Amino acid sequence: MDYKKLLDGKRAFITTGARGIGFGIAKLFAEQGAQIILGGRSKPGLEKAIEEILKISPRSKSYLVDMSDEAALNSTCSTILSENGGIDILVNVVGVNRRSPIHEYKDDDLEFLLGTNYKSALICMKHFIPGMIKQGYGNIIQISSIHGSQTMPGFGLYAGTKGALNAVTRAAALDYAENGIRVNTISPGLIMSDMMLDEVNSFPEGKQRDDFLKLLEGMQPLAPGKVADIANTALFLASEMSAYITGQTILVDGGATIKAHP
Repeated sequence: MDYKKLLDGKRAFITTGARGIGFGIAKLFAEQGAQIILGGRSKPGLEKAIEEILKISPRSKSYLVDMSDEAALNSTCSTILSENGGIDILVNVVGVNRRSPIHEYKDDDLEFLLGTNYKSALICMKHFIPGMIKQGYGNIIQISSIHGSQTMPGFGLYAGTKGALNAVTRAAALDYAENGIRVNTISPGLIMSDMMLDEVNSFPEGKQRDDFLKLLEGMQPLAPGKVADIANTALFLASEMSAYITGQTILVDGGATIKAHP
């Protein structure tokens, strides 16, 4: 096994990667020899991301798509298939949240989270699995969340969609093992991604921000995670290093799920 080019010649669709975890995975996969097919709904962000990816992987492409728009996503998946002849690796990255107690949720919020966090992954799988079956190889990685297994007040809708994603991973792993397709999930804990830093910076400088950072630092035994921690795990699952692993949910959470919070 060549540990310098673990994904040499592979075509990897990262469903949303203009920044954050998706971009971190896309860049690492490109460095490991993959042709990147990058999705995203922010045109300026996507253009900036693919410009950097192309420096590493010149055959890579980007597709502007809103993962919550079912018609647009179906169209984009069809275009990716026709223009690239299929894919080898699918990474379902997208995740959004709207907080409320269960009895106060809005129907629009439920539909938005179901469509974005869960249904988009099913749509992508439906489009790309047939080609994986035909070629006798495929690798699907879901980016879920620790909220899929244990959560906090106000996260009912989000936790439900992530729990569903974890469950469909197990079912798909069983369905397609005989076709050479592996399906696994990564459940990140606190990751200091662009989105998390946006939330940190939403607090004014001073005591409020310091208190919030202190709260984040105390959520897990290890220090808060980095995007690279998730990208490295995704590389492990996408490569032959994990050839005997399927149907698993891997917690990358700094130990948060083993800690009894006060």
